Amino acid sequence: MPLDPLPQISTNKDAPPITGHGAQLARLTIALTELIGRETDLLEARKPREAQKLHGEKSRLMAEYRETLNRVRVNEHTLGPKGSEERTYLRKLTDAFREMLRDHARVVLRLKSVSEGLIRSVGEEVSKRNRSVVGYGKNAAQTAARARPTSLSLNQVI
Repeated sequence: MPLDPLPQISTNKDAPPITGHGAQLARLTIALTELIGRETDLLEARKPREAQKLHGEKSRLMAEYRETLNRVRVNEHTLGPKGSEERTYLRKLTDAFREMLRDHARVVLRLKSVSEGLIRSVGEEVSKRNRSVVGYGKNAAQTAARARPTSLSLNQVI
């Protein structure tokens, strides 16, 4: 969903008219908040494959967001004086975005710990099944025949 550059943004009734880089930053913040919200919903619904499909768009939007944020910082005066409607609106959007990121991080960390627990329990079960076999060797001394170690790892980006 590419964002076309519009000269002005007003996404809701509370939004003041914002132009230039501020408008682009507002659009990107809204788009990222919605996209990360969808990804979080998919992860909570246990649909990681579908959530993974959003990764490319999320990366593109994040790169554009970072670039636009740097432009806004350089041209900060275009947003008006401190405490202006435009700055307040952008702060409100940013706060909602940060809240969405916190929720997303919580879900991702929870799923990560579940996945690691599963992998750990499978690894423990495999090592139980592949325990050393104790037997007698030369000179009637006990020896342990070692089984090859088995390890599992999960290296998938969501």
